[in-house]
Amino acid sequence: MSRLYLRCAICSRQQADGLISSAMWGRLELPPGVEVDHPALKGSTLRACPSCVGHQPDWQERLLVALGIEVEVDFRREAAQ
Repeated sequence: MSRLYLRCAICSRQQADGLISSAMWGRLELPPGVEVDHPALKGSTLRACPSCVGHQPDWQERLLVALGIEVEVDFRREAAQ
C-alpha cells in the first residue's frame, strides 16, 4: 500500500495525502504496546475520514472495536480537555 494516500480505518475511503486534506482527517494514536497491521496505519496513527468523524461521535471507539482492540478510555472526556 502506497503511503501517498490517506485511508479511513472505518469505511476504507482513500484520498491523496496533502497538508490541507490530512488536517481534516481524524487521528487516533494506538495505545502503547498494541500492534496492528492495517492499510490505514501510518506509524502508530490510524486515520478516519471527515465523513466518519462528522457522522459518528464515537468514531474512536468504533475504530478500535473494528480492529479488535479493547481499551477503556472515554474519548469524549479527553477531547474536551
